[in-house]
Amino acid sequence: MNRRIVVLGLGQNNFLSYLYSVLKIHHQDYSISAPFFSELNTEKKDESWMYDNQNIIRKPRIPHFLKAVVSILLNKYTYIFFHYILFVDGKGKKAFHFLYSFFKEQSFLYANDAFKTYDIAHFHFMQYSYVRSVFLLPSTKKIVCSFWGSDLLRTSDNFNHFIIQKVLSRANAITCQTPEMKEIILSKFGRNLEKKIKLCLFPLDRLSYDNIDLYRNDNAEIEKFKKDFGFHLTKKNILIGHNGNASNQQIEVIQSLLDLKTINDYHLIINLNYGCPPEEITAFKNALETLLKSTQTTFYINEIFYNKKELALSRLATDIFIHVPISDALSGSMLEMLYANTTVITGTWLNYKTFKKAHLDYFEVEAIRDIPYTIEKSCLESDRDHKVSNNQRNIITYFNNAILIENWHNTFQEL
Repeated sequence: MNRRIVVLGLGQNNFLSYLYSVLKIHHQDYSISAPFFSELNTEKKDESWMYDNQNIIRKPRIPHFLKAVVSILLNKYTYIFFHYILFVDGKGKKAFHFLYSFFKEQSFLYANDAFKTYDIAHFHFMQYSYVRSVFLLPSTKKIVCSFWGSDLLRTSDNFNHFIIQKVLSRANAITCQTPEMKEIILSKFGRNLEKKIKLCLFPLDRLSYDNIDLYRNDNAEIEKFKKDFGFHLTKKNILIGHNGNASNQQIEVIQSLLDLKTINDYHLIINLNYGCPPEEITAFKNALETLLKSTQTTFYINEIFYNKKELALSRLATDIFIHVPISDALSGSMLEMLYANTTVITGTWLNYKTFKKAHLDYFEVEAIRDIPYTIEKSCLESDRDHKVSNNQRNIITYFNNAILIENWHNTFQEL
């Protein structure tokens, strides 16, 4: 049965394109509109073929603004949310900004007839600034809300909890990626949501995996990449964190590596190509450089966003990937590293039971201070090559896009 879906919320296309392209490949009768999809990379890959955005009106006209004024004044949530921010949070500027954003979103919806011809509104990333429109859509609209990970694990704002709880009560279906995330949702927002929650893993970007396969044994391409992008040709390359967000605990990891007796055998790499707020990147880079110099080994701070080929080669050029963020749902970067046969070190505090269920092999530390010992241990394991080769086969088996997409398809069809 045909389904028309309008995609709202966070529009980060490196997530959205994997989901909707696979959905349309396996079920061609879907129609997907994503008014706010945006590319993370300047090397833009045109995914517009999967989005039916031709009739989207992006700039409301005066009649839409006038209707929005009346509608906002008559909407009970205008007063509920405005008063909460103003009197409970005590933040006047935030309250008026919320009111202005509410008005803009209502104007946009009026310009597009509130997407009345669409069956489902799919909201991504459960943070209040991405889900306000839930309260502006017709009450008959089917709503799907999808948690990504950090929106559940790293938000503690009182108002955010207040509004997300109401959003989830309005939703017809809620998706998350792991049983652990489901339990957190139930604990934070109420066990009455049990029947709404569906476990749906995001499909994988097959191009990344195909490129890893393509260049896996191409030593010339891997060596050229190392020369061009700051990797070392003779030392073992250690990548610390997958992006420039400080929640990856790069500073703490580097401090722990000061205890690694053989540190001069390793070349340290930090990615600052995305993830770090622009206003913080200069200070963070300076702090990293100062600390890296104290290690007395070679290092490189990367600020270039890789294209698809370069991303695959970076996985193959990395000998050890240290992935110990404060929190995480499932890591696509970690999965790609494991597929590339990279040694991965992660934290026991991260809920990666899905990876364990897939029988993936990697090292875990209970604390960041244990990383040096684990690096030394990984070098001593005689059967390491055999274990990591199993990762490739198990990822192909367990994270099959044809299987993963059926959970999403069933979720949409059941509404």
